[in-house]
Amino acid sequence: MEVIFLRHGQTNLNGKGYIATKKDYPLNEKGKEQCLNNVFPPNSFNCVYCSPYKRTIETSRLVYPYLEPVIFSNLKQRDLGDLNEKLKKDYSIEYLKAVREYIINPKNAETLQDIMERLNLFIEYIKLHHDNNSRLLVVTHNGIMRIVKKFYMNENNNIDSENLGQFTMILKK
Repeated sequence: MEVIFLRHGQTNLNGKGYIATKKDYPLNEKGKEQCLNNVFPPNSFNCVYCSPYKRTIETSRLVYPYLEPVIFSNLKQRDLGDLNEKLKKDYSIEYLKAVREYIINPKNAETLQDIMERLNLFIEYIKLHHDNNSRLLVVTHNGIMRIVKKFYMNENNNIDSENLGQFTMILKK
């Protein structure tokens, strides 16, 4: 089974310096344009999954308008608890790196174990509902993609994805 992970298009929040936010921003005009310039051809995927955020739903519908996405809450971005709505400039680079690498878990934030549990449920779901010949598109967030690369694919290089950045993971039942 081929699973293409795709990061959502640009929003007005990208580049504003926030560590994380719970705000549900839609794509901005540049994000919509990014998507329209990267439409997958018809019959590329058997199914499309995305997180429940506006930006991933919009991205899904624009890059692959042939199938309605299945919204899967397990694909939502990490909740960083007390760091939500905070600016990166107010924290040291070392602290932010430790949070990003799950060495430090901010107060009220999801732990790596929490995220891995929900991603494991998603992986088991797609294995159960799709055969080895399936090709799936998963539209999600940079943090989720980082975890998939590092912990499911053992990749430590280039673990960040730009808007509409993508990679492929091969799964077998």
